[in-house]
Amino acid sequence: MILKELKDYSDNVVNEVHHLEQICKDQDNLKGSIFVDTTMNFNQEMKSIFLMYDGNQLISLLTMFVPTQHEAEITALTLPSQRGKGYFKELLSKAVQELIKYEIPEVLFVLESQSITGKQVVQHLAAQYDFTEYSMRLDDRKYVSLNSNRLKYLKPSEEDIKRLIEISMRIFEDSYEDTQGIIVNIFQSATRDQYLGILNDEIIGMGSSSRDGDEVSIFGFGITPEFRNKGYGYDLLHLIVEQLKRSGIREIVIEVDSNNAHAFKLYQKFGFQIEIAFEYYRKKTYKCTI
Repeated sequence: MILKELKDYSDNVVNEVHHLEQICKDQDNLKGSIFVDTTMNFNQEMKSIFLMYDGNQLISLLTMFVPTQHEAEITALTLPSQRGKGYFKELLSKAVQELIKYEIPEVLFVLESQSITGKQVVQHLAAQYDFTEYSMRLDDRKYVSLNSNRLKYLKPSEEDIKRLIEISMRIFEDSYEDTQGIIVNIFQSATRDQYLGILNDEIIGMGSSSRDGDEVSIFGFGITPEFRNKGYGYDLLHLIVEQLKRSGIREIVIEVDSNNAHAFKLYQKFGFQIEIAFEYYRKKTYKCTI
């Protein structure tokens, strides 16, 4: 067996990952996809991809999404015929060593709600359920364009980074360091865009998008506290969706935490429908041993 530890994906590795992923999806009735982009990790020197090979065949993988130093989201897959042989345990051990090296205190194991194997693993790890995140897809049959919009759209430049950090901190209450890292990474990425909603020359909301082929995911969406509960979230979402549609995008998804009832209702009203439910299980990094 050969274990590889990588910082980013080559085209060949992406193809191998998607091949293994499709086999597991067919076997386990899964719908989600592995996130094959490391550019949002807070430290680009960190190894976040762990692969197990039998000869030239990829048989098991573990990937980490680490946008801040507070926690790492872990997703793993093993070829059905190779499960129960300790490959995940070995990959997890290597991943934990890397997380400890970078002083990341907690892990979130991510799995689809219908994943029986995944739930057996988190139960064995004694990881605690934290929340469910819904991936929602826009249904064009339910989407209605606005005839007029109270907000104006602004696509910021890198000169606006300082102002963006201030607005983002007010919306999401993250630290300056975490916010700066996320905003800078968006501007440095060729597949991500930042959007701002303007009311009377004042920035009152923001959102981001990430493109993967013909599909775009909206994230980092929010309104400043003093303008919430006034319908501006609906207006801002329209601005972003209209920009995406003008650029030829038709497949649009958005994710929402199960604890955020207000956002969930907004997205449903807008025309988004639940496609996948991802469960998150939390555990201290140093306790992640099998």
